[in-house]
Amino acid sequence: MKELFIIRLPELEIPLKSEGFKITYFETTERACLELHKRNVNSKSQPQAILTQADETKQYHHLYNFVSRMNEKAYVIPFSHIPNTHIKKDAFLLGCADYFHSQMPIYSIASRIRDLSNWEQYGQLNHKYSTSKIPVWKRAFDIIVAGILLLLLSPLFLFVAIAIKISSRGPVFYASPRVGTDYKIFPFYKFRSMRVNADKMLGDMKHLNHYAKSSDQSEQQVSPQGPMLVGDDKLIPESYYEYQKQQEDKEAFIKIQNDPRITKIGHFIRKTSIDELPQLVNVLFGHMSIVGNRPLPLYEAEKLTTDQWTRRFMAPAGITGLWQVTERGKASTSEDSRKMLDILYAKKFSLWMDVKILLKTPLAAIQQEKV
Repeated sequence: MKELFIIRLPELEIPLKSEGFKITYFETTERACLELHKRNVNSKSQPQAILTQADETKQYHHLYNFVSRMNEKAYVIPFSHIPNTHIKKDAFLLGCADYFHSQMPIYSIASRIRDLSNWEQYGQLNHKYSTSKIPVWKRAFDIIVAGILLLLLSPLFLFVAIAIKISSRGPVFYASPRVGTDYKIFPFYKFRSMRVNADKMLGDMKHLNHYAKSSDQSEQQVSPQGPMLVGDDKLIPESYYEYQKQQEDKEAFIKIQNDPRITKIGHFIRKTSIDELPQLVNVLFGHMSIVGNRPLPLYEAEKLTTDQWTRRFMAPAGITGLWQVTERGKASTSEDSRKMLDILYAKKFSLWMDVKILLKTPLAAIQQEKV
């Protein structure tokens, strides 16, 4: 049974006991530090984590520094009664293992505490918010490869551009904001594969959705109130985002056979991943690398700042990556395993690793997903 120290958070004692933890409660930080010191001197086991109230005096700073000086693996996690981005950032700058608040469900808190050893394995714990530096070799590799590919593929670019213009009205390229390295936002370029105003068309196509009946029933329970997240072109309620993710996990959310939003040429360039080629321009501009972690839409990146996934943003954003060449098309893959691979790449990427990923990419690009 894993032990937790809880400091000045009596409301967490019973709920976390019910989740199977052994709880030792303290009224002050000083008493908790004294107990940690006694165990250290007597070589007794320390708690897995210490949940402490995050207040204006920043007592968790003293606690974290005390634990660090003892060289013990007792993870310090500040807890606030109101979500506070300043405390969260301060906690991660300090090196705390995580940050919780009262609006998080207790099962989520318990799950994240249990997974602390996994975060450490993938190099996620005690990270610092810092500006990631792209190695000179990687930037040189990107410029050379992107330049050569753009030169060789220029006839294909011209052919695809003409085909897109002939097949439907609208621009040849589509750009949407994406979050890359260090949470920097940039325009993410693709060949346009959908008709103009495709998002508006979706509302008129619910009857074509294979899962429309179950989705409509669930959607009625989604509240438009509460925190808002930044979508590609508008704000979306956090509750609606959560609803979408639940539906995607269960049944891919939107599954429309012969989707009329996609143009004729769009089906082909999506299937062959040709629609991704304009991202070579992003590489030349320095927004992305040839190999890296996939840049995310704003609303997904916003959610990852609340979890222990921020390490993935310390790696370069890339056109192809470790997940694409190892997990794509596997029915057993999960969202967490994808993000774990992103973290693994952020920790261990090298020139040889990039070359191997690049060589495997053509097969992965045309692989039919069976999920």
